Amino acid sequence: MSKKILILDNKPIRRGAQIFARELKQELNRQGCRCKIVYLYNSGEQDMDLPVEGDDTYLGGDKKSLLELMPAGHPALQRRVLREILDFQPDVVMLNGARSVKYGGMVNKMLRRKKIHIPFVVRVIDSVVYWNRSVLKQWYMRNMIVPGIDGAVGVGRKALEDFRSLYSFNGPGTAIPRAFNTDRFNNNGSRSDARKHLKRPEDRKVVLFLGNVTKQKRPDRFLDVFAKVAEHLPEAEAWMVGDGDLRRDSEARAGKLGISDRVIFWGYQDDVAPFISGSNLLFISSDTEGVPGIALESLYLERPVVTTDAGDVGMAVKDGKTGFLCPADDTGTLAQRIRQLLADDEKCRQLGRNGKNHILENFNLPRLANLYLDFFKEVTRHKTTATVKHEEPAA
Repeated sequence: MSKKILILDNKPIRRGAQIFARELKQELNRQGCRCKIVYLYNSGEQDMDLPVEGDDTYLGGDKKSLLELMPAGHPALQRRVLREILDFQPDVVMLNGARSVKYGGMVNKMLRRKKIHIPFVVRVIDSVVYWNRSVLKQWYMRNMIVPGIDGAVGVGRKALEDFRSLYSFNGPGTAIPRAFNTDRFNNNGSRSDARKHLKRPEDRKVVLFLGNVTKQKRPDRFLDVFAKVAEHLPEAEAWMVGDGDLRRDSEARAGKLGISDRVIFWGYQDDVAPFISGSNLLFISSDTEGVPGIALESLYLERPVVTTDAGDVGMAVKDGKTGFLCPADDTGTLAQRIRQLLADDEKCRQLGRNGKNHILENFNLPRLANLYLDFFKEVTRHKTTATVKHEEPAA
């Protein structure tokens, strides 16, 4: 009998965690499972919506509702989550980060009271130490939410370790990196084709920023480092692809640094492949990351990555082999590594080729989907054993 898996997610938006959940669902269905995604909220951002497929479901939650401020979340939304689970009767529920963890943990405790034992597995997509700095929220998660979690999958070892240590989680856990469906990039053209498509000169040395222009991604660091690069390389150009709260601040910062004419703000783009192909390298300037999809995509398209040593990014970027890892606060070294690659086309190409091989060998979606299935079986066995021990009558 095929395994039924329900993925509880936040909203259908084109961001790394949601794209991966959708591609994992598709792969699990290809392998004979029956898998669906239930979204707590509508996205509210039509240009960034992911298409909803098959029996995927919106629950119509309102993130702006005052009831969302309640520690346990909106009571009506809790009931909708519970009803979806009871109707679908999954073998496993996977919680894809953020608010899905809060709702999932609470609903699982409700199911246990009904003596319904379904394993709930959280996917830890980034460092909870970075994202949850409130002592009160940490206490609430540790004592009220995480007891409703049966297993944890970290996108990397650090993400999993942070989840265990901050929330005192002692259940089954494993690290499974994210992967991506390479089919989306197999028909991509050359750098020359991409430059023509984007109407940019071929002689530019392009440093790419790709992601949300938000505090976590540190666009200010990106611009500060690029300013150091631009001092020595007149042909250097920065492309910032993405949008967010710090877009205007970033444009103003580029002006203050005197590099406005060297930085192009492209805004949000549905198709990022031409920007990756048209660049010389990707620069990740973040304070925290899981295993960023943009690194996997860039390496697959044979573009090396220079990055801060944030989170689990080192699982994708192997220092000196597929790019360079540098201390986050060392802007001088980051700029030096970028200049080194921009000045050495052969080195760039070699690291890019290494990067593609690394992705094909280690971030293959069908293989990683099987790792998820194996872990779901482990959590199910663990939960069954624990439930039997708990419910055994005293001798």
